[in-house]
Amino acid sequence: MAITTAQYTITTTASQIVADSIAAEEVHLHTSGGLLYVGDATVTTSNGLRLDSGDKITFNTHNGPMYAVTNTGTTTVYVAVIEK
Repeated sequence: MAITTAQYTITTTASQIVADSIAAEEVHLHTSGGLLYVGDATVTTSNGLRLDSGDKITFNTHNGPMYAVTNTGTTTVYVAVIEK
């Protein structure tokens, strides 16, 4: 099992935060400093899954890359991906 971690500064332009990997079993996200919206490459503040500052979420299934965007300014997202 491999664990990779990363930290991204997210702006109002969608950024890829998790690559497309069939080996990824879990994705853990923790946001700080503002609102974060998570989704596919078309994610916006209107269609993304909203995470408030300090929220943590785990995705136990992962299909395709994940993107994030914020509504204003910048926010930080911490990402851990656990692979088979």
